[in-house]
Amino acid sequence: MLKKPRLMVLGGLVLMAALLMLSWTQVWFKFKLNDGSTVEALGSDAVGSLAALALSVFALVAALSISTVNVRRVLGIVAAIVGIIIVVAWQSALADPVVASAAIISEATGISGTDSLHALVASTESTPWSVPAIGAGALIVLIGIAATITAHRWPVPTKKYDRDSTVIADDPASQWDAQSRGIDPTAR
Repeated sequence: MLKKPRLMVLGGLVLMAALLMLSWTQVWFKFKLNDGSTVEALGSDAVGSLAALALSVFALVAALSISTVNVRRVLGIVAAIVGIIIVVAWQSALADPVVASAAIISEATGISGTDSLHALVASTESTPWSVPAIGAGALIVLIGIAATITAHRWPVPTKKYDRDSTVIADDPASQWDAQSRGIDPTAR
């Protein structure tokens, strides 16, 4: 078992989200067109949603760090679902890179339409920068499952700032303490 599951989960999610953002900014595809020119498509061109998904993972880290046990379990499942969405988005981009990068190819050539773009592209080369995205997505799924399973082993939030609203009406010390805590002992 993990010795510090909270640290492993939160740290792992931050690292995977950062890796996803890095992959998103790099060249994923190089298209050689029939006229000999080359068009490069970044991860942001092929799968624009990856940045939003990475930001949602960062938000999950913040929420997981302050939540209760049951909420952590739900957020772990949400993290796993986000990881699955990342994997599916990656697969759809690699299944047809021309369609995934249609906007950047159309911008460079002035030609649009799926059939026209497929006819225009002579060859497609995938770079290794798309691989970290699938790795990050798969690990986010596993980390989300780990968060769900280990949620009960995380430290619980302290009750230091919780209000205690019980006031004993006849005890002056209790009334004085209630006033110190910001509770009106005369309110009923």
